[in-house]
Amino acid sequence: MPLGDRLLQPILLRTLAHPQLHNLLQSRHEWWRRLRNKPHQVVVWLSLTDPYSYLLVQTLPQFVAQFDIQLIFKLLPYQEPNQYFSYYLRDAWHLAQFHQLQFHHFHAPSQEQCFVASQLLLANRHLPIDDFLTLAKQTFLCLWEHQHQKLATLCLRFQTLSASSTRKKLQQAELLFSESPAQRPAALFYQGQWFYGVEELNFLAQQLSQKQLNLNQCGFVLDDEQHQGEQNYLINDPQQLAYIRAQKHDMDYYFCFDDPLSYIYLVAASQLADYYQIKLNLKPILLDSMTVPSWKSQFSHLQHLASIYNLELNRHYVLSPNGLTNCHALFFAAQQQEKPLEITLLLLQAIWSNAQDLSYMPHLKALGAALNLNNSELKTLLKQNLWHSNVEHNTAAWLELDLPHLPSFYLQGERRISFCGAQRLWAIEMVLIDNIKEIKTYALHGN
Repeated sequence: MPLGDRLLQPILLRTLAHPQLHNLLQSRHEWWRRLRNKPHQVVVWLSLTDPYSYLLVQTLPQFVAQFDIQLIFKLLPYQEPNQYFSYYLRDAWHLAQFHQLQFHHFHAPSQEQCFVASQLLLANRHLPIDDFLTLAKQTFLCLWEHQHQKLATLCLRFQTLSASSTRKKLQQAELLFSESPAQRPAALFYQGQWFYGVEELNFLAQQLSQKQLNLNQCGFVLDDEQHQGEQNYLINDPQQLAYIRAQKHDMDYYFCFDDPLSYIYLVAASQLADYYQIKLNLKPILLDSMTVPSWKSQFSHLQHLASIYNLELNRHYVLSPNGLTNCHALFFAAQQQEKPLEITLLLLQAIWSNAQDLSYMPHLKALGAALNLNNSELKTLLKQNLWHSNVEHNTAAWLELDLPHLPSFYLQGERRISFCGAQRLWAIEMVLIDNIKEIKTYALHGN
């Protein structure tokens, strides 16, 4: 990276990420709210064909009872399932099991039934919030349990919107949503920030608590991440733990160097692998930048996740194409020396905690020293292209898993199962628990 860019980019990013600028933007929203004499409003974007929306609706009664807020609901029109829909269904099922929510059927509702449900919900948004949430929960249940007769009964009991008005409102919502930076449905929007699904209700709860909107001053209970930050894992029975460790599981960890979540969850995944004695295989991949989900709008969420694992996340990162190439070259050398975890953590720390430019030779010297490379050997390594075939192989293997997000976890043992994205380490533990249950059931029937 040219010297001018290397000097200016951190300054620009530091300005954009400065807490005072963030507070100024937040105060703008608060000023506008007070000027209009409005309550604190959270806009909830739902899709009737989205399994995460179904789960979110089930948690909102508890959430709205705890915070002094007004919910505004937006419904999105029917969407055909995409290539990742089967993963979303399986992931939603695990989320439902973890949070003790309803989710049983793995077939999406039909377009016709979704339109009928949209007519019902759009016509009744004026109801008191408790009544509307009860209706919304019943409507999602009818759709996802394919209880068409019960849905028809609800339409007889409550008002329904005309077909033309329903189409108009759905189209307006779709246009507004497409022009926003929102990444997916089951989203909550509050004062310029987006929160996604039941997993991020904790982050929204923290924001609302800071504004003295928590009615009972208790922390919100949907905290699926805290047990790992404190290393209080789901399995602590000595006999069960010994059995899991004896299974010699493998876990592939697919990641990108230019993704801060890859840094946060490498630390978490390595701790989990060490606890359960799972062999952790690091698999760096290389994707077109347009394929990687945007994280910048959620940086405060990422900082919170990083703090759980005692990490500092620095938004003033500098990572050029040359720097990314150097990361892969150094990782290849680390594999040859059987130091992949140690060096990968150093690389990611240099980028995301120290904001170092890894296309700049002085910043690379410490990493080269960790590999016992002198300056001449380091320069030779960086000029070679030895890493490329390995990264291509890793990328092809990850694409075959057909997962929508990074980092991705592929657990191999009694069962082979994959997860991806933030806040999914608990799902790996649940698979391990399920394995124990299956073995016990098999042994019981075998006797």
